[in-house]
Amino acid sequence: MLLERVSKMKYWIKKVVNRYCEDFGYKSLCEIGASLGGATDRILEMNGIQLTVIDPCLDADLCAKYRNDKRVTIYKGLSLVIIPKLSETFDCILIDGDHNWYTVFNELREIEERHLLRNGGTIFLHDVDWPYGRRDAYYQPDTIPDAFRHAYAKKGNENSDHYDAETEGGERNGVLTAIEDFVRDRGDEYMLFCFKAEFGLGVLVKKNGIKSQNTLAKWRLLCAIWNIFGSFIITIKHRDWTHLFDPPRELV
Repeated sequence: MLLERVSKMKYWIKKVVNRYCEDFGYKSLCEIGASLGGATDRILEMNGIQLTVIDPCLDADLCAKYRNDKRVTIYKGLSLVIIPKLSETFDCILIDGDHNWYTVFNELREIEERHLLRNGGTIFLHDVDWPYGRRDAYYQPDTIPDAFRHAYAKKGNENSDHYDAETEGGERNGVLTAIEDFVRDRGDEYMLFCFKAEFGLGVLVKKNGIKSQNTLAKWRLLCAIWNIFGSFIITIKHRDWTHLFDPPRELV
């Protein structure tokens, strides 16, 4: 399950995240939840990137892996412990850590309260589609307060690397529910759109300070097209499928 999830996140980095960041000129990124570093390596394929990584390093020694890479700063620990200690600001934040309502909602809350995301910045969130959009997953259940932890069990087999909530849906359950609850409490400050398939990718945009409304409109259109024709787009051999729908240059 771990390798499958890492593979799917690498997929979204290649298909969406890197190209989106290049379109908006983002240079400072924060990755919350890196696991083996597979998605991290994909992010570092972009030019001129400075990357901060937050991860408990249970799956790999990321400090050792990136020790000699001056573009990368590693903070070893749980996100809800590390985020309140940060003082940097980022163009873009990628959340792919513990996939449950309590963690994701509070990651977003801490990011906002500490002003870690610049105006016009974007937060990408993995697992907004089935199975974890509306169902909590817990890697370390004892780190979630009792009041926010659903009854849980290992699903599939005993070698699974996490636990799932026994029920799907309802209040305070799942990644997408956490995002929607966060956005609902903040009026018109954020825009959310989601790519379906491959566990899903949420795109949460801080509307104030957007550099290009045309570029944002392009990505919303791409998302809508993906969600209708995704299985066809996946088969396209064009190296950069996103440029197939670029607006005329004079409009950018």
